[in-house]
Amino acid sequence: MNWTLIEAIAAAGNLAYTVLMLYERRIGWLFGFAASGLGIALFLHQQVYAQAALSGYYLVMGAYGWWSWKGDGAQQLPITRRGARFHSGMIAAGGALALLLAWILSLLPDARFIVLDGFATSFSLLATWMLARKILENWAYWIAADLVAIVLYALLGMWWYAILYAIYVALSASALSRWAHRATGS
Repeated sequence: MNWTLIEAIAAAGNLAYTVLMLYERRIGWLFGFAASGLGIALFLHQQVYAQAALSGYYLVMGAYGWWSWKGDGAQQLPITRRGARFHSGMIAAGGALALLLAWILSLLPDARFIVLDGFATSFSLLATWMLARKILENWAYWIAADLVAIVLYALLGMWWYAILYAIYVALSASALSRWAHRATGS
């Protein structure tokens, strides 16, 4: 199987998803859904099991995002801000989940880069849920998760994904600014 080609196609689908999310285009969820299916196979092949599970989660969240972003005009889900208390809880939960995932992964004899895998996965889980709910600060969580993912993918030799995640950092910073102008109170 040509894993490099599959990785390139999945990276292109994920890039389309992220750009469409930046512009709040519902169709983006479908690109993310398709790319996630490829991601499952890629990450199982690379033995980064939390990333494979994360891609499975992305499949579910793709359907949820598609459903929750339905409607237009007044029916459309608004971008909202959340306060420090919410984010303190999310960061604590993300840290605890990262540690739990790293411990679970340590039980698998062939799992690789378990701390990086656990961190990137846990904060991506949180960011995806917040994106589906259109919580503005999701983009800051993506920046943190993506910076760690760049290191993970470089160590795995997955260069299409490493480059994709570097682009994600820039797109997430842009989306954070763009969405901030449209967000409603906390």
